[in-house]
Amino acid sequence: MGTIGNIYRMIALTSPRFEVMLRKLYWNNSKLFGKFNPNRAPKASSESQHVDFVKVIEWLKAQGVGNGSLLVVHSSYAALECTGLDSSQIINTLLELVGEEGTLAMPAIRRYKEEPKPDEIRTTDISNLVCKYDVKKTMVQSGVLPFTMLRRKDSVVSHHPLNPLVAIGPMAVSMMAHNLDGEAPSPHGPNSCWKFCYDHDAFVLGLGVDLNHYNTISHINEEAFGNWKWSDEEWYRRRKFVIIDEDGQSQCVVVRERKPEWGMLRFAELHANKDRNATGLIKRTSIDGEITLCLEKARDYVDYLQENNKKGKFYYL
Repeated sequence: MGTIGNIYRMIALTSPRFEVMLRKLYWNNSKLFGKFNPNRAPKASSESQHVDFVKVIEWLKAQGVGNGSLLVVHSSYAALECTGLDSSQIINTLLELVGEEGTLAMPAIRRYKEEPKPDEIRTTDISNLVCKYDVKKTMVQSGVLPFTMLRRKDSVVSHHPLNPLVAIGPMAVSMMAHNLDGEAPSPHGPNSCWKFCYDHDAFVLGLGVDLNHYNTISHINEEAFGNWKWSDEEWYRRRKFVIIDEDGQSQCVVVRERKPEWGMLRFAELHANKDRNATGLIKRTSIDGEITLCLEKARDYVDYLQENNKKGKFYYL
């Protein structure tokens, strides 16, 4: 993390309010401090040694992942290049792990060319902006593996334009079937693909990335149960999209999106991670010192967050 990162962590962990103050400092000066962002995916070392991907599979099997599992994978292909496998080979090996009765899913998060730049999206009024979401063609910004998966004929992708999943397996169709149901559906709401993964006891895997920074499943705690502390008006903004499906048919939709300021300025992330790590909910290992693996059960993690809600312990300030 480096000296600056260590100083940031030391000050931020003094209290959640100090952490939120530092987040405001960061995001209000993101061009200056962007290179210290901990959410950047790790880069492969030029001196990486070869790692047999079989070791990854063996560890996952030892944790209970196998035939019939629903496995949601966050990944960095850069961290996996040391295996010598291409993205298709990695996907095929993971599909073999969950078997014909299991389902593999990955976040296929999109970048919309109509949107402002990431460091401007918080302060720009986009209520009347209409973005085009072509479910098979819009650029994937969450990595090589989900991009490769999306191009497969046997994959199914969510038609919700925000934080969609792409999946292969017997649960894939039902996972995506109702993602746009209801008035202005949210990406992690009761009909979302993410809530489906909670309901069906999914494993969530960080493959070459740390789940402390890649854990979208946590947002169903805020959106799927109708018991969140903040009102919809405080929490969400409305977004407009034209969605083009696999057959080229289009529809106009309005969806809800968490206001960016909550994640950027009001989230005590280090405190949330510190508390969760202390529970042992995430299992971690490093394969030959090269590939980081993190694994959790979606239901266990979200239930933990729900219990914290009941106690009045929120990580958004």
